[in-house]
Amino acid sequence: MTDPNSLASPLRSWAEKTLGPLTGVRRLPPGSSPATVWHVVRGSDNARFHLKTAPSPGAFTRETFAYRHAVPALGPGNAPRLVATSARHLAMILTALPGAPLSQARLTETALQTVHWRAGMLVAELHQAGRPTPTARREASAFLSRLADTAARHADAAGDQLSAAERQFVTALADRLRVLDRLPLGFVHGGGIETGLRWSGAARPALQDFGRARFAPVVVDFVHLAYGLWAERPPVRTAFFDGYGRTLGTEEEQALRCLTGLHAVRSLAEGLTCGNRAAARTVLDRLKSEVGV
Repeated sequence: MTDPNSLASPLRSWAEKTLGPLTGVRRLPPGSSPATVWHVVRGSDNARFHLKTAPSPGAFTRETFAYRHAVPALGPGNAPRLVATSARHLAMILTALPGAPLSQARLTETALQTVHWRAGMLVAELHQAGRPTPTARREASAFLSRLADTAARHADAAGDQLSAAERQFVTALADRLRVLDRLPLGFVHGGGIETGLRWSGAARPALQDFGRARFAPVVVDFVHLAYGLWAERPPVRTAFFDGYGRTLGTEEEQALRCLTGLHAVRSLAEGLTCGNRAAARTVLDRLKSEVGV
């Protein structure tokens, strides 16, 4: 049986040519990204790195672009640093961040608000990083319409978990999303800010996992937070946007409501854990009550 922590010989050879002999290799559990990641330790100084292989050439190009052109704007220690890449292996070597996912940290309410205030500043820096090409700007402007186009498929896949009235509600959310065309664009994380934040007790949290980063309406980065933590703790949302430097505009608030509803339907469609399905149902019920459905 193949050791799940082992690296294929060509990949390990490339990594050791770049870093030197490795004394530790551990495959990390799958995350929200389809990429494969190993935690590796360099023998000469016990420095720790992540060796990451992208699932496709497009994903490799997108993530390496992010690390080269946008992530450096976050500053030293606030995000992984790109050490080396291999287009042949669709691989990259990144410095490993200290600490643990912010979602696992046990913080007081006051401390949580402080951390999210600092996280808001960090995300603002990311959103303002880089300048999109004309092609990237056109793709960013069409991003919400593409998400809206998936709504009917997810509603069908959700089956009898949605009533006829809820299907109509989902269709209305998707239709509204398609006509919201005056939204601020920026370089977004794209993978769920709350899962990408790490906390080590330092001055502010760090951000990692840029496999879905791209130019898009910046509101897409707030969906997962609005779906969970912010709904339960509104002062945390307030603290985040205090750090971010502005609140959402009227159309952004509408887009966030639509995106949150479509995310809930997707969760139902993909048959996730019971806890996630329960959260999805809670979100849909809350959104319906807000508009009187």
